[in-house]
Amino acid sequence: MKKTLLATFMVALLATLPAAAQVDMTMYVALGDSLTAGFASGGLMQFYQERSYPAMLAQQASAPDFQMPLVSEPGIPPLMVLQALAPRPVIGPITSVPGNPLNATLPRPYNNLGVPGATTFDLLTTTGDIQNLLAGNTDNVMHDLILRFPVFPGTETPAPAIAQAIALDPTFVTMWIGNNDILGAAIYATPVDGVTMTPVAMFEGYYQNALGALVTSTTADIVVFTIPDVTAIPFVTTIAPYLDVPGVGQVPLIGSGPPGGTPGPLPADAYVTLYASSLMAQGIGIPVELGGTGQPLPEDMQVVGTEVYPGVVLRAEEVAVISDRIAELNTIIRDTAATFGAAVFDINAIFRSIAAEGAGPFGGIELSSDFLTGGIFSYDGVHPQNIGSGLVALELIDFLNAELGADIPQVNMDQVLCTGGCADQGPPSGASFKDAVFSQDAMRQLEQAFPLVGWPRPHLDDSSHAE
Repeated sequence: MKKTLLATFMVALLATLPAAAQVDMTMYVALGDSLTAGFASGGLMQFYQERSYPAMLAQQASAPDFQMPLVSEPGIPPLMVLQALAPRPVIGPITSVPGNPLNATLPRPYNNLGVPGATTFDLLTTTGDIQNLLAGNTDNVMHDLILRFPVFPGTETPAPAIAQAIALDPTFVTMWIGNNDILGAAIYATPVDGVTMTPVAMFEGYYQNALGALVTSTTADIVVFTIPDVTAIPFVTTIAPYLDVPGVGQVPLIGSGPPGGTPGPLPADAYVTLYASSLMAQGIGIPVELGGTGQPLPEDMQVVGTEVYPGVVLRAEEVAVISDRIAELNTIIRDTAATFGAAVFDINAIFRSIAAEGAGPFGGIELSSDFLTGGIFSYDGVHPQNIGSGLVALELIDFLNAELGADIPQVNMDQVLCTGGCADQGPPSGASFKDAVFSQDAMRQLEQAFPLVGWPRPHLDDSSHAE
């Protein structure tokens, strides 16, 4: 009798658990930027889109009809590849002719609404128009491709990503936004508030508006992501600030100096970005006695007329500014999530662990964040390829199962490693990833993927939106 009463009590207790304990993936919507979209090696293409972390999660959870803005080979823009191996690896776009949209006529918004290059402001306000893309206008290519219509058909209601997500009446939402509110500081090697970084107060307002809209306009369970350390990606960590010279030791590269300073040797704790590789191949930044030009590497972003030229060196004090800003933004994310009752997935801590210790082994293969040879990051040095997305999906599923009471089968990383020849990401033996050169075309393509935050940004109640 006692056992019967206990069993009855447990059934009643389980029935009263909050809805968040039973994740409903009937209508899963993913909001975010390039890390959500499956952008890799400088472009958006079906192979990587279908292996983005939301696509993997949807597949493992048997989410019905998970739709994406698929793009045919070679991608939009065309993906970067190893164009040459000798005398050193050269990375550049495979062609100048992009792929085509494969799912542009879907009569509803996509489930994966991650838009490469999007900031928190864009999530709330920026719209797209597929007709621009079909006409050959690429000024707003990613929003045009993914959001497709500036207003909902038959209405005058604007249709940015947040509105399209709400229109789907989602049962579950992931939101990984904010990376592009700080990433420009690393890409352009110049942390400037309002130019390469979204000001803290503005980010807080945008983020609160975005999460608040989801909470008040849907009944979805929501998981938000923290922002990873943008100074720990291969784009920033691959090139040392010195040359190893046999019989001599470490010889510092030459930098233009901090603002107001003079050119001179770079300190040992400086970071040199992949953008510097094409300059170093021309002898820039290399002392004359080592065969270089003696011309310094440009350390800070320069604006000449309408042209913006990125810096290629981050000094320790600049890294500290970026790190402090990431900590501030992540505090806002956590506090906002707590206010609205959303779960927080700390992807920053996971990536930090991978950067320090690697990941795996999976099928006997150890993964790391090393450029080209580590297996996690793609040829652009910023975005994970499908193996990295698999790691995100794996960790996210563990989180959902442990924290939200889900029961989602885990990703098989052995299969991810062997899909489509993905394990063969690096140069053949004998080619050093530290010698790889980012071509000028690769540099321009990556810059276009990460427009500057810009200043001033219009307020949310301002109908104007300067792109």
